[in-house]
Amino acid sequence: MRYSLETLCVHSGTIDDRLTWGTRSPLFPSNSHKHLVAQEDLYPRHSNVANQRAVAEKLRDLEQGEKALVFSSGMAAISTALLSHLRHGDHLIMQKGIYSGTFRFAANHLPKIGVEVSLVAGSKRDDFLSQMRPNTRAIYIETPTNPLLEVLDIEMIAEVAALHGLTTFIDNTIATPINQTPIRYGIDIVLHSATKFLGGHGDITAGVAIGSESHILPMIEYVNDFGGCLNPQTCHLLERSLLTLAIRMAKVNENAMKLAVLLNEHPSVTAVHYPGLTSHPSHEVAKRQMAGFGGVLSFELDPRIDVTAFQNRLKLVVPANSMGEATTTLNSPFQASTSFRSLVAEQRRNVDVSHQLIRMSAGIEGFDDLSLDLLQALAP
Repeated sequence: MRYSLETLCVHSGTIDDRLTWGTRSPLFPSNSHKHLVAQEDLYPRHSNVANQRAVAEKLRDLEQGEKALVFSSGMAAISTALLSHLRHGDHLIMQKGIYSGTFRFAANHLPKIGVEVSLVAGSKRDDFLSQMRPNTRAIYIETPTNPLLEVLDIEMIAEVAALHGLTTFIDNTIATPINQTPIRYGIDIVLHSATKFLGGHGDITAGVAIGSESHILPMIEYVNDFGGCLNPQTCHLLERSLLTLAIRMAKVNENAMKLAVLLNEHPSVTAVHYPGLTSHPSHEVAKRQMAGFGGVLSFELDPRIDVTAFQNRLKLVVPANSMGEATTTLNSPFQASTSFRSLVAEQRRNVDVSHQLIRMSAGIEGFDDLSLDLLQALAP
């Protein structure tokens, strides 16, 4: 029986506590195990201890995959996935506009091991086909993108990759499995920064990769050798957070949609990027492949408005360098201590982000309170 997402959030992967008969998974913090009686070589770096498996199983079921691995950060998951599936002489096609940390990793480190990287500026089938080479081995996409919320047709990408025998990767951080399940459309490996909406409380750092066993098993050697494992305590907190993921995202989706409409009608805002708006160029694609439009939107302030002054006038919305919390946060990507600041000038030209851009991550507060705060901060 296929349970609902709400039910999977609560029940999937839960460890059966036969010591105290608690209803929640117990925490097993030990990094040392009695090897003479244990049935396998248990060790956190091997990604096989109970709390790691519990949260991995829950995320596996939410994303409709066969196997999942948890990591110490989103970038640990992303870098491990790429390094374990690419070799010297391979060519990787990456969508332009992906998360800047991923772009920086690909630009700075993949060429060192002999992997060529090409960026695709468009979103059409021919845009990706035009970048194909005899040594192309994989396609990496993110949809919606961070911070411009561009939406790519996932099924089209999977079809292009299947025709050429390529491995596909997708960053599903902004959508979450509540809004989008890329494996259903043929994607091989789904990646998340669980630091964001999956964790949802602004108090953990984690990552996850989900896919078929054949795609995830090669990653185990790399996470073991590079050490990007997730400790049991953080796994326990992440599993706790996932219990409420579905109901949190329902409120986050609702707030983000209302905020996008509010800002889209404000005279001090020159553009709003959110796939839930009918004016968004990829609205129809988003409507087809997403159950909800997600909690992140971005907007561009009129050039006459000082970005810093606007943020300082906020009383409820919190200027912060990350996203995906219960609190509504926002930032200017080049101003905050985000990964955009570490991009060199040439790399910044590849991400097409205005210095007047504000990225907002909707929380679960009352919309009327958020609305009043934004309106007073935008007032002349």
